[in-house]
Amino acid sequence: MQPDIEGRIVAFEVEGQVRSRVNAAGRTVTVELAEGVDAGAVRVAVLTLNDGATADVEVGDVVDLRAPLVVTVTTLADYAWTVSATHADDGERALPGGDFDEWNVSGTRTWNPWRQGAVWEVDRWWDTGNRGVTLLADSNSVPTDPGEGCPADPSGRAARLETTWAAIKAAGGNIYFGQFGQLTGLDATCLMGHNWQSKPKSLRGWYKYFPQPVDRVDDKYLPLHPYGLSRDEWMGSPDSLSVIAALWASPDGRDIPFTVDTTPSRFVDFLASTPGVIAFGQLVSAGEQAEWSEFEVEMEYFTDEPLPPNTHLIVQATASKNCNYFIAGTGSVAGTAGSLLYVDEFELVY
Repeated sequence: MQPDIEGRIVAFEVEGQVRSRVNAAGRTVTVELAEGVDAGAVRVAVLTLNDGATADVEVGDVVDLRAPLVVTVTTLADYAWTVSATHADDGERALPGGDFDEWNVSGTRTWNPWRQGAVWEVDRWWDTGNRGVTLLADSNSVPTDPGEGCPADPSGRAARLETTWAAIKAAGGNIYFGQFGQLTGLDATCLMGHNWQSKPKSLRGWYKYFPQPVDRVDDKYLPLHPYGLSRDEWMGSPDSLSVIAALWASPDGRDIPFTVDTTPSRFVDFLASTPGVIAFGQLVSAGEQAEWSEFEVEMEYFTDEPLPPNTHLIVQATASKNCNYFIAGTGSVAGTAGSLLYVDEFELVY
């Protein structure tokens, strides 16, 4: 008996493309077609598989990419890959999944902001920190019930993001355009952003917010915070929400998302001087907002140059802006709820 080797697409190109991206972890291929190319009939120009694998699509085949195409790659077993297409002339690309209506539960208590069976970068775009939180507590970023959406979609769902005390650390309720990375003990990485080639003017959406006073400060991370405040200055101060919209490209040219990593303390404190930041906007508020309110975050561009091909769009919402540094209002000391943020119907404005 021989162990099965996973069937993988190593390279995939079609005639008339600008570029293509292979995501091995998600088993997806995204093809960007040049202006005027008919996505309904494109010819496969390059298809490279790992050793010993075959596929039900070959070089020279004409395929229809108007909808995601499933390609079966076979070794000893079948592996489904999804190929989807966008157009380079799509100057006003919509933000996918911003209605926060689709969720599922993995295991017994980890909520995920995508439908069961969703495919990465086809109909799965968002993630939360729940995989880290549920090591010690229940998910704190969850959906509302249907019918509790914002006024723009009152029959739908919204994202309910609550900051909690996860036994030994503050855990900020959050949702972001990207993917949870990996856990190393109690530290984690988050891969922020997806490849993006359009220039939005702003991010628009809806929110409600119920902040709590800061009651947890981690002395390990306190010296790293750019504000330079002491524990006594933080304790009891108002917690604040944060909604971020940014465009970022790795300065070394790699086609990678921005990696938040709590081990070396790399966070998303973007400034104009941060290497790779192309545009940035942020909503910060410490005030209670008991009723749904519409917001719009304007994005400031720091360059007029065309977007590099490795540009990523980053969108993040959290109930506790400083919980990157484990400074937050958890409510655990007083025995109450933590800071609570509801968000819904995120969209890009051009």
